Amino acid sequence: MDDISRDAYAVLLPAFDKVEFTDASASFFNAGGVASLLGSTREEYVARRMSPARQRSETPQLLLDYHDRARALADDVLIAIDYELGGVHRLHKLGPQLPHPREVLEMKESEIEHFGAEAARAARSCGINFFLAPVVDLVTGSNPWLRDRTFSVDADLVSRAASAFIRGVQSQGVAATAKHFPGHPHVPADPHDSATVTVIASPDELKPTLKCFDAAIAAGVRAIMTGPIPVDAIDPTEPSSTSAKVVAMLRGAHRFRGLIVSDDLDLPGTLRGRTVPEAAVASLKAGVDLLLLAGGPQVDEVANRIIASVRAGKLERDVVARAASAVRLLAANSDRSMQAA
Repeated sequence: MDDISRDAYAVLLPAFDKVEFTDASASFFNAGGVASLLGSTREEYVARRMSPARQRSETPQLLLDYHDRARALADDVLIAIDYELGGVHRLHKLGPQLPHPREVLEMKESEIEHFGAEAARAARSCGINFFLAPVVDLVTGSNPWLRDRTFSVDADLVSRAASAFIRGVQSQGVAATAKHFPGHPHVPADPHDSATVTVIASPDELKPTLKCFDAAIAAGVRAIMTGPIPVDAIDPTEPSSTSAKVVAMLRGAHRFRGLIVSDDLDLPGTLRGRTVPEAAVASLKAGVDLLLLAGGPQVDEVANRIIASVRAGKLERDVVARAASAVRLLAANSDRSMQAA
């Protein structure tokens, strides 16, 4: 397999709702894949908790075996989960958890940092080295998508809490991800259900959330996730995860030099009539490094579309190479920290 093909797989973050290292998993990591997300079912995601059946069946060893089998094929890997401050939390009883995001309001920064460190240690013992957390959005209007995933509309409070969590997590060698740039103060419908919803906010209304991202960047956060839908005030036509304007803003005005991760490219709010392979190519063209998508046969379809786009001159080879290098660098830093612990 040539370098273009391996790079095309390296920029993908397929999500699997079960901890099963299948033939498809082996094929992905053999082909050049570096990162995967141990996700949840739609029902678990909506409930903000893992099912009783999952809690009974999953053990630290089961999760660790997934990591070890991936690493045997791909060397350094990123095994990601959602581990939000009281929101979506994939490890259930295997790691410390806050009952609800508002619990953060009663904690000192030192306590939040300690919680982050303890969460990272628990995750690391399960072979997890990449958190898609914390959420730093400030929701001031309607937002069914972020229900029970945010804890305040006070930018100073969110900045301090998120930064403390990031410091704690990353002190243990686990990479954290601040999400969802550039903010979603008012989203009247869930992007999982609507192909037309946008972020309704003026530039001034986005400023408080952008302050939170600046704080996360100052705290050294290693990754930032872009949002799934257009933000009218910045780019009314392209979802943030496929928007060159949003990525340029993150790299430029906000001076972020870490890994940029897309939100789920499968969402109707992101696709807006496109196929997943088309959205993936658009996301790379926009400057995103790592593309989140559902696992399954479409992973090969997306990789093949990226390869074909490069060979046809529709996607610059250097764009894919730079993104793949960024993913491999974070994997090397995170996985080797975990191995050294």
